[in-house]
Amino acid sequence: MVDRRAANRRPIGESVTSFDIPPPKTATISPEVNIDSTILEQKTTSSSNDDKSDIDKYADAKPIPFFSLFRHGTTQDKLIIFFGMFIQACVGLSFSGMNLVFGEVLDDLSSPSESILSSTIGTIKIMAVLAAVFGAAAFIGMSFIPFGAARITNRVRNAYVKAVLAQDMEFFDESKPGEIVAALAEYTMDFEEGLSIKLGEGLQATAGGLGGLVVALYFSWQITVSDSYTVLSQTLLG
Repeated sequence: MVDRRAANRRPIGESVTSFDIPPPKTATISPEVNIDSTILEQKTTSSSNDDKSDIDKYADAKPIPFFSLFRHGTTQDKLIIFFGMFIQACVGLSFSGMNLVFGEVLDDLSSPSESILSSTIGTIKIMAVLAAVFGAAAFIGMSFIPFGAARITNRVRNAYVKAVLAQDMEFFDESKPGEIVAALAEYTMDFEEGLSIKLGEGLQATAGGLGGLVVALYFSWQITVSDSYTVLSQTLLG
């Protein structure tokens, strides 16, 4: 009978380090490789690929009228969004109004009749009140628009599901696994983002630009017209 323990027993005096254990492998980095540039290049490549995929997925999309985006919303949803749009337009115009008040502050500082504090305290109070009012208005506007957009997006999802369920079995056989659900989630999220955040920010910026143009015409229409001509010519040529 063979003693297996004797076969596996180490000789006396032999240490554990005498076994042929391969040393751990260590990663070596060439000094010629710039790690930061490599990581930055990978991030740039991935972001460019993501942007390209976002553009490609809407390459075959057909443009629709602006008000057709609200066709799935109820009257209450439309009132909520249009009220938020009105508030956001007022917020955009408020930046131009703040410029007018700030101009009064500069005029008081340039030729103070009394002390600087006494000359500007009234205008500073007006600016503080306007800042609080416009801040509250911006919060209300950017709350109403996403709320109404979310309500409309939920109805768009329901219409999408009803349209999918009305298809023949051949439609489901030709679709890839999970493709319909992924399209429902991805496209409706893009729709909701465009109808809420992008719409509010774009409307606010447009109103702010038009208000700034009106204020510039009020102060000096000659300089405003010449500058507008220069900007438009550079935009068209460049």
